[in-house]
Amino acid sequence: MILRKKIATLMCSSLILIFSAFSRSHHAVNTTSPVNSIRDTIPEKDSVDETRVFDKVDIEASFRGGDKAWLKFLESNLDGSVATKKKAPEGYYTVLIQFVVDKEGSITDIRPLTNHGYGMEEEVIRLLKIAPHWKPAIQNGRPVKAYRRQPVTFVVEERKKRRN
Repeated sequence: MILRKKIATLMCSSLILIFSAFSRSHHAVNTTSPVNSIRDTIPEKDSVDETRVFDKVDIEASFRGGDKAWLKFLESNLDGSVATKKKAPEGYYTVLIQFVVDKEGSITDIRPLTNHGYGMEEEVIRLLKIAPHWKPAIQNGRPVKAYRRQPVTFVVEERKKRRN
């Protein structure tokens, strides 16, 4: 049986990015007043925010040009036949990769969250490493580091022999 990759299916669901629900209060208690009150302001330079990677943000990091441009980049650069070349059994394989978009838009800390093998995770990681800069996430009006997750679905189908 010869396997081939029908197409590295990048379904609409491949553009859905999953985030963990996490919130952090940025309220500070004003201790200079006789009555404690809560402020909604953040200090000019919050050292915690300099190193923190956000799970949930006001505006998510995004590929410059939007989802259509990201899909085009994936379709143009992904080697969807990698699973077939490594003899993956017939089926659908959804690879999930987590990465960080930093404050300058660079992709860092790329980690696979699945382990299907057959070179699929490595192929998506390779693709993320060559991706251009993104627009960084925004929290409280400032660019911040934020997690993103990218699912990519590979489809491996049986190739039927042709009759002459």
